[in-house]
Amino acid sequence: MELTALRGTARRGVVTAAALGLALGVSACTGDEEQPDPTPSAESTTTADDSSAASDGGAEVTDADLTAATDRFLAFLRVVDDQDWESACGYVLDPETGTAPEGERLQSCADGAAGAMAEYEEVLAPGAFDSFDASMVRAEPGEDGTISLSLLEQEIDVPMVRGDDGQWYFSISF
Repeated sequence: MELTALRGTARRGVVTAAALGLALGVSACTGDEEQPDPTPSAESTTTADDSSAASDGGAEVTDADLTAATDRFLAFLRVVDDQDWESACGYVLDPETGTAPEGERLQSCADGAAGAMAEYEEVLAPGAFDSFDASMVRAEPGEDGTISLSLLEQEIDVPMVRGDDGQWYFSISF
């Protein structure tokens, strides 16, 4: 029983580090502290699966959206634990384009994330987050069309928003 408690404590420590790392790493892509307007643009396009697009131009969050955001969050964690910063930045919304950053902005984000996450390298071993699954994530819709996440009851302070391509991205400012 003591071993189980230790595993739980260790897991919570990893989750806390992941949540902190997510906030720090993602915010490393920014040039300032101000958050962009998380309301999806009226020009949002839909994916092949129209169930992921809200009927009112993107503000309504559906169950399919919550599932998609959860899946993107888990995929993000897997590239973070591989320390693949360019791929991790692909989960961040570039408000200038309405999708993931590209070119110079992608490189700037990746460089910033690598620097900010350097102190977490021990926790971010490849595969460290592979055991996380959707049952450990809670995705909640916001009235403004955003999705807030928590992992094992640890709140993630960075909301997700729908990009112009219909994908869910972390909302930070560049």
